[in-house]
Amino acid sequence: MLGIFSMEQPIKEDSSDNLYSYNITSSFLDLASYSEEGYAVKERKGLLFQTRLVLQVLLGWLGSLVLVSWDSLRFLFAYAFFIQKKAVALVHFLDLSKDQAVHFMMWRRGVLFRPATHGGFLALGALAILVGGIFSKVEIAAQDLTASENLVSAPNTPETIIPLGRPRSEIVKYQVKNGDTISSVAKKFSVSADSIKWATSLKADKIKPGETLKVPPVTGVVYKVAAGDTLASVAAKYSADKQTIADYPFNYIDATLQLKLGQTLVVPNGSIPEPKPALATPARSYLPNLVAHGSGALAWPVRGCQISQYASWFHPAIDIACPYGTAVYAADSGRVIVAKKLAYDFGWHVVIDHGNGMTSLYAHMSALYPRVGDNIGRGQLVGAVGTSGRATGPHLHFQVTRASSSLNPMSLLP
Repeated sequence: MLGIFSMEQPIKEDSSDNLYSYNITSSFLDLASYSEEGYAVKERKGLLFQTRLVLQVLLGWLGSLVLVSWDSLRFLFAYAFFIQKKAVALVHFLDLSKDQAVHFMMWRRGVLFRPATHGGFLALGALAILVGGIFSKVEIAAQDLTASENLVSAPNTPETIIPLGRPRSEIVKYQVKNGDTISSVAKKFSVSADSIKWATSLKADKIKPGETLKVPPVTGVVYKVAAGDTLASVAAKYSADKQTIADYPFNYIDATLQLKLGQTLVVPNGSIPEPKPALATPARSYLPNLVAHGSGALAWPVRGCQISQYASWFHPAIDIACPYGTAVYAADSGRVIVAKKLAYDFGWHVVIDHGNGMTSLYAHMSALYPRVGDNIGRGQLVGAVGTSGRATGPHLHFQVTRASSSLNPMSLLP
């Protein structure tokens, strides 16, 4: 028992001591190691984990911000394109609506002008009466409308009185009084004297008391449409502008610009052309035995006319304004060297060689009588005044040259 005890005692003591000592030592060492190195390692790991977590959050936030910004930009571009498309569609719609409204308002403007105007005034009058009856609570006091001494009665007059400022659409018939003249009547109605003469078909300027004159609403011509007439033909006939005729409100011309047979038109600023005198064709009396050389003293090629342009460095001739068809005579004897009909420049013109290097030119004529090679005498008929070639009105272009140098015709004419 002692032996056993003594044998087991050391083992127990040794094992307990070793175990105790091992446990205490190992636990102390582990605790020491955890407290110093392990804690530092774990602290570093925690810091790295926090840093990585923060970086992940930042990267996630930045990624989300980039995605939101990109989506916002895409939305803004898409919305801008949508707005542009809708704006273009709106403008197109407004343009179409405007065209439709204009087309509707211009539809048979001439035919519906008067009914629409009268109907509009009637509608406005009815609306004013209706609104006045609704909102007015004051009774209208009865008034005595019988004539009294304080009332001045307007005398009856056969004249048409036009209020000041109102445009006149009708042709007024005016009865001539003592002292009236065409000019005074024209001034009274603010039109030209020719307009009254044309409308009344007067041949002279003299008028007599009691005579009835037709006074158009504006200066111009009053014309009754005949078969085959068009706006362009009427404008050309009276030297007027067709757009002005169409725009004149009291002509009642619709959008088709078609004229109606028998329709009365007012041609503003139109004029009736002067009748062209008959051109007398002279007998050919250009004899070969006439003197082919001139005297050097020139005579006026036309009579009873006025100079419209004198000679200058850019216009080496004189222009003599004459009525269409006025006779043109040779300024001196000579031989015809040019007799041409051109549609440009001098138009129909004649050149006469008077000898001694002198020639005379007669241009823009409406008729040519001599031929090239004819001998012609001083004062003999060579043509008629016209507007051929580059001319803005009837006149004679008279030019004199000597040795290919232009002379001033005024220095050679009496």
